[in-house]
Amino acid sequence: MVRMLSEIINEDVELCVVGSASHGYEAVRKAELLHPEVITMDVNMPRMNGLKAVEHIMSTVPIPIVMISSLTQQGAETTIKALDLGAIDFVPKPSGYVSPDIGELAAKIIAKIKLAAKIRVVRTTINHSSQTQPFSHPSIRQKQTTCKEDDVDIEEAIFKYVRSHAAGNAYHYDRIVVIGCSTGGPQALNEILSRFPEHFPAPVLVVQHMPGKFTAKLAELLNVRIPLHVVEAREGMRIRKGMVYIAPGSAHMKILADRTIALVRGAQKAAEPCPSVNMLMQSASEVFGSQVIGVILTGMGNDGAEGMNAIKDANGSTIAQDEETSLVFGMPRVAIESGCVDSIVPLPLIAAEITSLTRPNKGKKKRKI
Repeated sequence: MVRMLSEIINEDVELCVVGSASHGYEAVRKAELLHPEVITMDVNMPRMNGLKAVEHIMSTVPIPIVMISSLTQQGAETTIKALDLGAIDFVPKPSGYVSPDIGELAAKIIAKIKLAAKIRVVRTTINHSSQTQPFSHPSIRQKQTTCKEDDVDIEEAIFKYVRSHAAGNAYHYDRIVVIGCSTGGPQALNEILSRFPEHFPAPVLVVQHMPGKFTAKLAELLNVRIPLHVVEAREGMRIRKGMVYIAPGSAHMKILADRTIALVRGAQKAAEPCPSVNMLMQSASEVFGSQVIGVILTGMGNDGAEGMNAIKDANGSTIAQDEETSLVFGMPRVAIESGCVDSIVPLPLIAAEITSLTRPNKGKKKRKI
């Protein structure tokens, strides 16, 4: 894999490989010696694994890191942990060295390396519990109800949790929150959702650009950390307040008129990301109208701008993450420039802004915070 990556990178006239490492210890040492602009790192390495290497590099000589991950359950879990430790992004690697999609893979790797080179990263503090307790939070007790793929009745388990935690009827709510994000999204989602109160009075639906196995693992790990209950969305789920639904990476997520979730497989438009932020937001505006709070977070591209405009046209509320706190100011910038954003808010204040909008009779007002 190292040789193939080197060949892909060196073929681009703007990039040059300055060094390679066969194990984690060597990766840490060369990062300190060579100070490259970007590091690509396999999650599976001998002697010191990718997670520990990321943690050491980000705490000593912080450099943008793009993870190269296998499309397996274990690979997905490790990648999500790496993102939490400070890695910028990831690229799913093929199962073998010969792949019919090698050209597409090479293009993704080059694009993500060039993007990572523009990102300013900061030094992190080593947390020795992070390897075993990803997305842990000492002030939040672990929820007793868990929802696994082999649960006999996942819907009943969810309802029992909501019935015991959410104030009032789980199906009655005045607001619904829809969030779209891409690069940098997992960290931003954790920052926002961990600040919501346990009895949050609205459902939250999220589109994060990620492959399927990765979104399932993201939902699982967020569920451990935040006060609300988080699940990867499934076909036919009824939307309830106090719940967070993560769109599966293998499908688009829509809201139907009966307030259930529908999953749509395959791209609906050329070059449209899957899952699509636009599709979720547009369906939310059609069903809930002015009750929708649309939030566009850090990410590359323009997905979400059309959806935010649909929410605006339906008299809903719209929030965009500001440039200073966005890892990649792509999706928020396009939405802001389209004129559909009510509030431009730094990441640490977005949760408070959303929470204030869920209060009864909360009026809308344009402002930059």
